Amino acid sequence: MQLTRFTDYALRVLMFVGRHGDRICTMREIAEHHRISLEHLRKVIHKLAKAGYLSTTRGRSGGIALGRDATKIRLGEVILAMEEDMNIVDCETLECILRPACSLKTALSRGSRAFIATLNEVTLGDLLANSRMKRQFRRVDAAARG
Repeated sequence: MQLTRFTDYALRVLMFVGRHGDRICTMREIAEHHRISLEHLRKVIHKLAKAGYLSTTRGRSGGIALGRDATKIRLGEVILAMEEDMNIVDCETLECILRPACSLKTALSRGSRAFIATLNEVTLGDLLANSRMKRQFRRVDAAARG
C-alpha cells in the first residue's frame, strides 16, 4: 500500500506547523521549505483545516496553526481523512471469476484496518517529541539559514 503524495504533504504540513508551536506559519514558508507548489499546498491545507487539524486565518497577519493539540492528532485518522480510498484492491470494478467466493478481499480489508490501527497508536506529538526528528529539524533549519 502506498499513500498518495497529497497525504504525504498533509503529514509534512502538520509536522512543520506542529514543530513551530504557537507561531503562526504561512503557506509560502511551508511551500518553500518542502518545495511544494503553493497551489497544491493550498488544497492540502484547505482539507486539513476542514477536517479540524489546522486553524487558518486570512489577511496580512493571517496564517496557519494546529487546530488541536499535537498529542490529539492521530496519524491513522489523518490518513483516513486525506485518502480518497483505502481499498487495496478494487474488487467492484474489476472482472474477477473469484468474486462470488473470494476471501482475499476480506484479508486485505483486515490488513488495511490493522495498518490504520497501528498508525493511530502514533500521534503528531509523538513524532515531534522524537529526539532524532528534533535533530533533523535543527539540521534542516541551519541549512536553510545558510
